Amino acid sequence: MRRYFREKVASPLDNRLWPLRVIPPLLKQTMLHAEVVKAETGMSRWQLLRDCWSTCMREQSWPAGYYRYRLFRPERRPFASRFIDERFGFPLLMKLNDPGDVAVLDDKLRFAQACSELGLAHVEVLAYIEDGQLVQASFAGPDDLPRRDLFVKSTSLRSGWGVQRWIYDPATDRYRNENLERTSAELIELIRNLSRGEEQTFVPQRPPFWRRWFSNEKVQEGGDARPYIIQPSMRNHARMSAFTNGALCTVRIVTARAKGGEPQVIVASLRMPTGTSSVDNFVAGGLASPVDLGTGTLGAAVYMDPRRADRDVHPDSGEPITGAVLPFWHEVQDLALRAHRAFPRIATVGWDIAITEEGVKLLEANTGWGFHVVQMAQGKPLGMTVLPELLMSHAD
Repeated sequence: MRRYFREKVASPLDNRLWPLRVIPPLLKQTMLHAEVVKAETGMSRWQLLRDCWSTCMREQSWPAGYYRYRLFRPERRPFASRFIDERFGFPLLMKLNDPGDVAVLDDKLRFAQACSELGLAHVEVLAYIEDGQLVQASFAGPDDLPRRDLFVKSTSLRSGWGVQRWIYDPATDRYRNENLERTSAELIELIRNLSRGEEQTFVPQRPPFWRRWFSNEKVQEGGDARPYIIQPSMRNHARMSAFTNGALCTVRIVTARAKGGEPQVIVASLRMPTGTSSVDNFVAGGLASPVDLGTGTLGAAVYMDPRRADRDVHPDSGEPITGAVLPFWHEVQDLALRAHRAFPRIATVGWDIAITEEGVKLLEANTGWGFHVVQMAQGKPLGMTVLPELLMSHAD
């Protein structure tokens, strides 16, 4: 995979400049993690710099991966070359997956429409708004928005960015989002403004450079004109309540297929929302726990920030995570495989599946799914699975 990336994907200039591009993130990541790693291993800052640098050069990986996958641990070092880094993993997926099917799967509206046509259980789209216009809706007009909890999100933003959860209050016939209240018509107008890039209430403020430099989190996108959809807010199945702060949690299940072959499940993790977040995304501070493919049993959960300790118990519910078993696990796998069979030109997909009171439902498809989420949760590299072999069968 690395050789294919160097020869077929990366530009010659990118290959030549790679040692220079590593230096700024190398300094940043070592500064962020040095104290925690020293407390665990006794390695000095200089030893970390040297070891991280040599690993990044040898594996062609970003310094963040060295810390995310805890490659400073002696027992992890023999497997360093088997972790698939985002630097070459994500561009490979973009090259190997069929562009036509990618356009359908990565667009939340088109994906929901495809699921409906294919008879795949999914979360429906109640309305589609683009450039200020209510283009498509399952209700008559702005005053007839369904009286239930709703999710509002862009069709194109990733990682839960820009998602809003509006709670319906039957006593006032209004929708609430934190300290905001809107009638049905007012909420539609707000989303119209969002789609034109005019609404600033939900646009994250870009922090100053010094705060971004000292942070280990990604800066959210937003503020541009882009289409939005409205979906019903799904409720977790009662047996999933132990893994959530009340917001929806989902299974990220990765399937892959050899060219012309049948899809198979590669790896899965449960993503859990924490704190006040309305989404379960890893980059939003959520937890990810490995799922045993045979039994649906969960392991200890991890945060995206490797400085935070793993969790055996959910921080909000206080319920055990490690050793718990997901309900309807075989149904989750079956739905993911049926969905992948419907797109035979796609090499691999990361499906987000919700286990709700209304059944097992597809929420989203991700053709550029995050390698770091499942590898951090598993604590094992994807290079030790059949994934590289399946992906390379699609290479030209």
